[in-house]
Amino acid sequence: MWEAVLIILGGGGAALGFGALGGRKRLKAWQDAVVSCGLQVVEISSAWNPCLKARTGLMEVRISTSGDKKPQIVVEAPWPPELQSVSIRPESVVRPAELKIGDRRFDDIFLLGGPSNLLLALLDAETRRLLFHVSLDGKLDISRGELRLVQMPDEKVPYALPLLLDIGRRFAQPMDIPLRLAENAQDPVRGVRLQNLRILIREFPDHPATAEALRKACSDPRPEIRLLAAREVGAEGRGIFLELAEGLEVDAVSAEAVSALDRELPFERTKFILDRALITGRLQTARACLAVLGRSGTAAAVDTLAEVLVKEGKGLAAAAAQVLGAIGSPAAEPSLILALQSERVDLRVAAANALRRVGSSAAVLPLKEAAERSWLNLEIRIATRQAIAEIQSRLQGASPGQLSLAQAEAGQLSLATDPAGQLSLQPTEPGQLSLSNGEED
Repeated sequence: MWEAVLIILGGGGAALGFGALGGRKRLKAWQDAVVSCGLQVVEISSAWNPCLKARTGLMEVRISTSGDKKPQIVVEAPWPPELQSVSIRPESVVRPAELKIGDRRFDDIFLLGGPSNLLLALLDAETRRLLFHVSLDGKLDISRGELRLVQMPDEKVPYALPLLLDIGRRFAQPMDIPLRLAENAQDPVRGVRLQNLRILIREFPDHPATAEALRKACSDPRPEIRLLAAREVGAEGRGIFLELAEGLEVDAVSAEAVSALDRELPFERTKFILDRALITGRLQTARACLAVLGRSGTAAAVDTLAEVLVKEGKGLAAAAAQVLGAIGSPAAEPSLILALQSERVDLRVAAANALRRVGSSAAVLPLKEAAERSWLNLEIRIATRQAIAEIQSRLQGASPGQLSLAQAEAGQLSLATDPAGQLSLQPTEPGQLSLSNGEED
């Protein structure tokens, strides 16, 4: 029959006839694919516009050609109503994904829409694997309760169809969201475990599945997950915090563990962690230790901070100066005065700011000299001027025998006028010296 059509119509008819033959061939290949997947064919269209419909249980599959004449597969299944709001599409450069599952390979490919707790519960390791592999065969779009794969070559239909059916079955399963989140908190991918645990804590804090997930997370191989669990398990978390603080596996995690322990961390252990952090270059942990020492306010803490102030660079010396200022111990003054001679601008500023609180008259001249050496640096000039003013305000009205700053010239010294033979500033001529009116020896 087809041969006769070709002879009568000539070249144009030949193209048309071969198009029909191609459609019949497509339909046969599609039919073989659905039958091999255990589906029953319920409808087949003409070869001119090939379309096939098949079913298995309550799941329906339609295979047809799209606008680009390439095959497209649509899978519909009786999914739970809440899945109607879920969408999984190719990642867009224009609109980056807002929700991240925590699996970088998956997150780089797909743009997710819908409730975060539902998506995290739905996208376990096997589902992500299926979605990733089917996306290699064409352009995958999941929305409005449909799985749709388009822009795929003909030869990919037999490979993509079983994957889509498996995804459809997984989406159709009843889902206990907290339980699924707890199961996914044991995912092979660290980021996925972390994301599922966070949403369990946020949305299902009192659910038994959350308590069980947290218990398991306390022994997770990743320190950031153990840290998250330790925050939620109360007194049981103290041992985990201590282990993380001393372990120094991840600097940021150890720093947070130190801060969480705070004053519960004895001075000796804080000093031990600080020394190791300095040796290994864990600067965040070192800063956290400095802050804890500062809040303790002990003499031993002041000595340790002063040692860091003198010996350490990389911003830690400036941090130590700030903490010493917050403690307000006069014992810190000599080290802070010495720090005014540093080549580091941040350290000189931090030392000047600290001397605002702990400085005495002994700091006034070094502060002035620091300002003069850095007269082009406005930040240092402001810090030293403010420090001198603060010291002046503390020293005015000193008791007999104490030093104070003259009212007329900030930074000048005077001695109390009561005892004979002492020096004072003339009240009428600021800055001049005179002997007291007492008897001469």
